[in-house]
Formats: sequence, structure tokens, C-alpha cells
Amino acid sequence: MTDQRDPEPAAGPVGDHDDPGSRGEDAEPDEPEVRGPFEVRGVPARQPVSPSAPSSPSAPSAPSAPASSPASSAEPSAATDAASYAAETGTGPTARPGSVDPGEHGAVRDSFAELAAIAAESDSAERDLAGGDRADRDHVQEDRSERDLPGGDAAADELGGTGAGSDLVRQDGHALDTGDVAEPTLAPLLLHSLSDLREIWVPLIEASGARSVAEIGSESGVTTALLVELLRGGGGGRLVVVDPDPGVAPVSGGGLDVQVIRGYSPQALDGHAPTDAYLIDGDHNYATVHGELTAIADAVARFSRSYFPLVVLHDVGWPAGRRDQYYNPDRVPADARQPHSWDVGVEIDDPGVVRGGFRGMGAFAWALTEGGPRNGVRTAIEDFVAEHSDLRFFTVAPIFGLGVIVDRRAPWARRIADLLTPWVSNRLLSRLERNRVDLYLHVLRLQDAAAAVARARQREWSRLDDERSRLAALELEHLHRIGQLEHELAELRRREATDAEHAVHGHRAAADVDEPRLMQVARIAGLALRSRLSPTGQERLARVQTRIADTGTGRTALPALRRRPSASPRGGPNGPDVPPRG
Repeated sequence: MTDQRDPEPAAGPVGDHDDPGSRGEDAEPDEPEVRGPFEVRGVPARQPVSPSAPSSPSAPSAPSAPASSPASSAEPSAATDAASYAAETGTGPTARPGSVDPGEHGAVRDSFAELAAIAAESDSAERDLAGGDRADRDHVQEDRSERDLPGGDAAADELGGTGAGSDLVRQDGHALDTGDVAEPTLAPLLLHSLSDLREIWVPLIEASGARSVAEIGSESGVTTALLVELLRGGGGGRLVVVDPDPGVAPVSGGGLDVQVIRGYSPQALDGHAPTDAYLIDGDHNYATVHGELTAIADAVARFSRSYFPLVVLHDVGWPAGRRDQYYNPDRVPADARQPHSWDVGVEIDDPGVVRGGFRGMGAFAWALTEGGPRNGVRTAIEDFVAEHSDLRFFTVAPIFGLGVIVDRRAPWARRIADLLTPWVSNRLLSRLERNRVDLYLHVLRLQDAAAAVARARQREWSRLDDERSRLAALELEHLHRIGQLEHELAELRRREATDAEHAVHGHRAAADVDEPRLMQVARIAGLALRSRLSPTGQERLARVQTRIADTGTGRTALPALRRRPSASPRGGPNGPDVPPRG
């Protein structure tokens, strides 16, 4: 097993595994026909069960698993001899030259060699039992095909078939895999569910002969429905679902006993009898996963089981393989909890955290660092397996990594090894998974960039709105000031008119006060003037005064009168009525 920082991390499950020979003689051919949301490829066709559920994700897992050891170029056979088995799988010292690079032997490859040796050392009765199992499974396959498809093999071949020569169909002049033709593309942008790996783990459960299965973490319920179909199709059994809020809560019936435990593991496993197989896809952190495996081991010891059950675990690859992910950090003891944050994301090949990247958006928190002791799902599994010498741990790259724990003492250990061989250490799957993760992270970066542009545009719109509001307020202020100035101007004009009117009235009042004196002066002046005028002038003066009196303008100034020259320069005799000139 290699660390998640290997140069070729994990890959998506798109490898070509439809060739029956790729799994050895014991492998069953794939079922190409679509069976709805509960389709199980690689097992006999069955009708969907009632508890259906969409395959939408409940919460994002993390982008993918680290690569395991490099894949062998040879495919396994059903050889019973340990040496031939190891040679064909490329796991032992007798592997063919050129089948494996000299420096690419690892723990996974050695584990397969050990499983092969254990299987070879089994007595002949066990080998006969293996052969009988193969015949029984072939017989069951034939019976199921006849039951599910009227017309038996002919009907199966007509629908696409699973036998030799029927794996391909022609469409538009091209040969296509029947699964590619039948399966609609309704998956989310990022495949992340354990149900998306059913082509790998369903055959493992079947090969182990498990009649009781425990599912820890039911997600949206798709995996639960697959297990219901699997157990009922095999004649019944026991299903235990552990989840605080299961996506699907199936009911017992049809030979199936269902127990739903609404709680958090590992505490929810206390006191329960062990099952033949476990699917673990709960909280992705060291403390939880190690606690779940320890609880299973305690149940095995308490009920005196002779070997450890088959355990399938999800998210053993990047990013949760070497980094804790917390949905509810408070449920993890403080001394077992890594420093974490809800507001950061992770990037592949970056042991720290980033502001963008793959993040929980409030759904989960990431540990601030990757790697180190007691950190991550894969680290928890490796530490647990290291404490139990009879256990072996295998990893498969696709869809964030699938882990399988096998007890080498189990009678089905070799069959599990046969089924796992095409998947583990598969460098093609590792490249595909790395490419899948890189593309998804690139999509996240594009989404972040688009969101940043939208935020910048929104900020600009807000700024323009603020500026428009400011200008509108300024315009209102100016209009108000203009109104004030116009009011002040009108008030000044009113005051000026009032002052002018007051001035006129003041002049008139002053004239009224001086009128008697002026009249007295006017009479004296009039008398003096008459004394100086000739009779003719006096008559003219009288006429002017009369005219002025008739017009009512008594205050109008008298017209200027020309002075009449004297008759004699030395003065003449004065009339009797004219006063003497003095």
C-alpha cells in the first residue's frame, strides 16, 4: 500500500472488467441490462426491490484515493497451485519476467502472494468445496436467468446477454459495450457514492457467502436498496442499517430481517452481534473509523467467531485517506481531534489548506494538515490492520478509494483475492481517478472564478447604485438650496418695497408737519410778489392760482414767472396800491 501522495493517485471505475476471464474462472459475467436505480452489474439479474431511492449524494466525499502499487500485466487464473497462482498474478517471486517492474513490489502485492500461499496450503476438501461452490453458482445463475427472463439463455442473448460473443452490440456502425448502450448518464457532476462502486463490492459480498450485512452510513439510501435486493435475491438474510437519519428505512419481509439503528457509530454498534460483512461509509476521520473497526473486533471476540468478517470501506483515498473530515467535530474526543476549520478547502498534492479547492461549504470541516499520525481514514485502517496479524488490507483507486479488509483465515479469502486482482494496483484506474479529480478541481476553480466575477459585478452595481443615490441626494440638496435662495430673494424684494413705501409715507408726514409754516411763508411771499407786480402781472398770478386750485394740486410748485422790467430805470411813480420798493 502506497501513501496518498504517490505520483499516480486514484482513478474512476471505468476499467474494462466485462471480460469474464479478467476475474478468473470463478468470476461471474456482467449483467448488461439496466435494472433501474438498483442495478447490480456483475451479478445475476434480479427485479428491483421496493425501497427505491435516487442516487443523489447526501454530502460530498472527497476527491480520490491515492494509488496503490502498480498493476500486474498478467490476469489471475483459478490455479490451485500456489506457485502458478503467484506467477499468473505477478505477486510472488516466480512471476514472469517483464510482468512487473523490479522496484514495484509493495505491501498489496505481497498480501496477494500470501493469500495465494494460504489458499494453496488448504487441504483438498477445501479445494473440492471451492469447485462445488463454482458449480453451485453456475447453477444458481442458470436458474435465476430462467426465472427472470422467459426463454432462458435465448432471451438473455436477445436482450444483450452476458455470455461469450454477446457483450457487444452495434450502433451506427460501431461496436459498443451493452452497458454503455443501456445505462443512461444520470450521474452527478462528481461521482462520490459507495453505490457507484457496486461493480466491485457486490461480487465480493456474494463471493463471501454473507447472509448478514451491516451498513454504517446509509447516505441517500441507494446502497441500502442494493443490499436489500442482494440479500432477498439470495434467499433472505439479515440487514443492519446504522445511521442517525437513514435515507431509506426498509422493512422486514421476503425472508429479510431488517434492523435500523438510528444512532452514531461506533457507539451504536455496542452490544450487537457481528454480521458476515460490513459496508462502512460514515464519518471520514481516524477516530470514528478506528473505533468502528475496534467495535467489530470486540463483537467478533465476544461471540467467538473464528475469523474477522469481510469489511468494505469507502473514502480511503484522497482527500480523506490521510486527512480527517468532520461532520460533527464535537462527537470526536478532543484528544483525538485534529485542528480543523469549516472555512477552508483542500487541493491535491497540497498538504495544507486553501481558501477555495474542495470544501464542505458548511457541511463538513477539514483538518488543517494532511498526513501524520492518527489522521485520515486510510491511516486508521492501516493502524488497525497492523494490530491484527491475520488481516490484510487492499485498496482500489476509483471514486475516492475503496478499501477491503480480508481475514486470511476466512474460507472465502482466495475468492476475494481473485475478484480484487483486476482492480487493485491498477495504474490505468489510478490515472483515470487522478484525471477525474484534477478535472473536478478545475471545475471548482472555474466556478470560483465565475463567482468572483459575479461578486465583482455585484460590487460594481452596488457602487453605481450608491453613486446614483449620492448624486440624487446632491441634486435634491441643490434644489432645496435654490428654493431657499428664491425665498430669500422674494423676502428681500418685499422688504425693499416696504421700505420704499415707508419712505414715501415718511416724506408725506414730514410735509404735513411743515405745511402751516410753509403756507405762512407762501402768503408772505405772495404779498411781496404782488407788491412787485404790475396790475397785469397780478391778474396773471391770480389766474394761475385759480387754475392750480381747480386741479386740486395745491402742493404743486407754482410756475416760474418772468420778472417784468421797471418802466424807468430810476423808478417811476408808484400806484396808490403798490407799496414802495425798498
